[in-house]
Amino acid sequence: MPGIDKRMPQHPFILNSCRTNNCGVLQLGDAAVPFKLRRSRRRRTLGLTVTAREVRIHAPSWTPRTEIECYVRQQHDWLHRAWTRMQARAPQAVAAPVSEVRYLGRTLMLDIRPSLFGEVQRHGDTLRVHVPHDTDARALIRAWFHARAERLLAWRLARFARKLGRAPSRFALSNAQTQWGSCTRRGHIRLNWRLVQAPLTLIDYVAAHELAHLVHLDHSPRFWAQVAALCPDALARRAELRTMSHSLFQV
Repeated sequence: MPGIDKRMPQHPFILNSCRTNNCGVLQLGDAAVPFKLRRSRRRRTLGLTVTAREVRIHAPSWTPRTEIECYVRQQHDWLHRAWTRMQARAPQAVAAPVSEVRYLGRTLMLDIRPSLFGEVQRHGDTLRVHVPHDTDARALIRAWFHARAERLLAWRLARFARKLGRAPSRFALSNAQTQWGSCTRRGHIRLNWRLVQAPLTLIDYVAAHELAHLVHLDHSPRFWAQVAALCPDALARRAELRTMSHSLFQV
């Protein structure tokens, strides 16, 4: 986990009138962002979720307030980036339909046709979408991606699991809006279905990243050494994924 930036605000919470202090405002750059603190007896680690409307802070029920605030300060830069991305995507909801999509890094032109039955077929560099009346073409395209993600992401994860010598206790797809993957203390790994749009090298980086959490459930130097052992050019792939992340979340 990155160290605290000295430029970060020392008091990130601007609390409102909530009696329990479980909601208020976070100062992220120039933005005042609403937050909600959610405590749970079942939770074992601190975590963050960023939506288009707020930041959600997840914490075990016994975690001291000071520890939570320290954690949020440490994650300030990530929160700022995630919030900025979410706000940048918000206006796209009313944007014109896309004319192309990506699959494994390759651009596919969309050929959308009216039809009695919904179906998506790939023909070389064209993705033909047969759309019945009153059906959302995007929903059909997402379903097509989702079906391929189930097999493809599981395959790449298994490939690196053999290299690591450890396998997740469970694998599932994720529909997260800000994360490409996650790994729990129980060894449950989730990968975002949208990854099938990215080149295979970037999918492999995310798979290696989450599998490394089976050994080190943090972002310590030992964790990154494990990622590098599985994926030697991980940092370059990480930077490339960050560069294209915005476009991959358009679907």
